Amino acid sequence: MNEHVEPAEGQKVPSGLAGEKEKTVTIIVDGTPHEVPKKERITYTEVVTLAYPDYPQHPEVTYSVTYTRGHGDKPEGTLPPGGSVKVKEGMSFRVNRTGQS
Repeated sequence: MNEHVEPAEGQKVPSGLAGEKEKTVTIIVDGTPHEVPKKERITYTEVVTLAYPDYPQHPEVTYSVTYTRGHGDKPEGTLPPGGSVKVKEGMSFRVNRTGQS
């Protein structure tokens, strides 16, 4: 019988184990919470696609992306096209359509 056992606090789960969950963080994009994989950085394209799912079909449209509640070294700022920023639990993004490029 296979039983799923959660690791004790502070223990690491070896990769490749059945039932292993990918770590996620919740970010807010235009007021809507989104769970994203916990990784070092999130890109401009990833954030815009969360706000406007049709963005990949319309890359000629440009957006202004600003964020708050980021990491201590850069808690707020603007995310330019082609850019990325360290992602953090509770980080908030605002995406505004600015026009055609």
